[in-house]
Amino acid sequence: MHVVTVEEMRRIDEATINSFVPGLTLMERAGKGIFHRIATDFDPLKELCVSIFLGRGNNAGDGLVAARLLAEGGAKVILNYLHEPKDLSPDAFKNYARLKKLRKFKRLEENFLYLADWEQKVIKALGASDVIVDALLGTGISKPVNEFYSDVISIINESGFLVLAVDVPSGVNATTGEVMGTAVKADLTVTMGLPKIGCFFYPAKEYTGGFMVVDIGIPPEVIEKEKIGLYLLSLGRALDDLPARPPSAHKFGCGSLLLVAGSRRYTGAACLAAVSALRTGCGIVYLAGPESIRPVIQASAPEVIFVSQPETESGTISYSALDGILDGVRFNAAAIGPGLTTESETARFAREFVSRCPVPILIDADGINAFEGKYKELIEISKKKDIIISPHSGELMRLTGKDTPYLPLKRIAQLREYVKGTGITLVHKGAPTVIMQPDGYGYINSGGHPGQATAGSGDVLTGAIGGLLAQSGMADEAARLGVFLHSRSARIAAEDVGERGMIASDCMDALGVAMKQIEEELE
Repeated sequence: MHVVTVEEMRRIDEATINSFVPGLTLMERAGKGIFHRIATDFDPLKELCVSIFLGRGNNAGDGLVAARLLAEGGAKVILNYLHEPKDLSPDAFKNYARLKKLRKFKRLEENFLYLADWEQKVIKALGASDVIVDALLGTGISKPVNEFYSDVISIINESGFLVLAVDVPSGVNATTGEVMGTAVKADLTVTMGLPKIGCFFYPAKEYTGGFMVVDIGIPPEVIEKEKIGLYLLSLGRALDDLPARPPSAHKFGCGSLLLVAGSRRYTGAACLAAVSALRTGCGIVYLAGPESIRPVIQASAPEVIFVSQPETESGTISYSALDGILDGVRFNAAAIGPGLTTESETARFAREFVSRCPVPILIDADGINAFEGKYKELIEISKKKDIIISPHSGELMRLTGKDTPYLPLKRIAQLREYVKGTGITLVHKGAPTVIMQPDGYGYINSGGHPGQATAGSGDVLTGAIGGLLAQSGMADEAARLGVFLHSRSARIAAEDVGERGMIASDCMDALGVAMKQIEEELE
């Protein structure tokens, strides 16, 4: 699914209204989407009281459509107007007039908050409510929320009731992800047509809650004409990226990965990455590491084939290991970096290994650090084979010499600039993780989990992507599916042990369950 800015969505809406669907029809579909979500979550409607807060734009019109449908379904609806109805947008006013004609709804109440004693009216309305619908500001906000709206938003946030935001939480800039002074803190955001980019970046993501997208009937050709190059990672995308595994498969047919990782100081990183690769279905994982960590690896992960390498005095892989690694085993893909350290001889080895490696390769952690200030060198290498790099912002800064921008559009633009036209797929780890492909298309991972903020989590991701790369040979597919699986495994682990208590090995163990869940969708 495409992800858009406010301006892109405005153009898409205008093109749809001008050539395909009247604006009033789009509003009706949006309101129905809100209604259906509430009706699905709260049954029977006759026992429900919904308090809807209305601004004056089309966002309010969506809320008025939902109000009519809820009232028709038997729910009690309290409408809280922050402006006189005559100030509503034209389409919103039409829905207001339609609602006013339906006098048969005895459970429909109105509060006019622009009159005196508005605070008492709000408190009374909320006291009778089960659900709050935020239809105040929508996507049009570009300056700080005024004092009146701010006071109303504060009361909504302090109410303790479930809050559903229409399109975007009021007060959130849906392009930049900024909070414009204050914002509604929604439990669920029901967005119209296409998701808005700002809602997936902090601080806005903290206010968005869960999200769902309502299909309001925008023609595909209108979206395609806008040439949007940004998507959300989704289950559908994961299913498409899942490597084939025929019943006659054997271990060599399921991919072999050479993982170059570990040191005397960081044995755990190598182990986490190696086992994670196996959990994604990779047939064979060869772990090339310094001889001194062999006992730990073999005791912890007997399924991994350990390939001993000569080491430095500090217990890191020696440069002299280079020829033996490349000639010693047969492998479909490689991954390098977890736990290598930045020891100068080992960094030299890592650069040379990446340059000479004959197959697609994933570079992470100290593999990236080995190329500090040498990004142009990495681009040259990528002309010979596909490369995936998976840095966090600090590693990316050391690699490129540039800070990663905070605002979403600038960040996306810079990541695209780094890789477009190269052979590099960039997985920028963060909240959210963004995948940028050489063809200019990018993917946002909306499913990240706070439990992933734990030591070793990046090593699990390295293993997941590396294992998938060995199976498919496709850098873009491996990066997308690896990130998706990693997030899903974190959610599975959190359900078992809790968000605070989960550790990287919990995510590693849950990778198999996450893979199983995806495969079951194909049945």
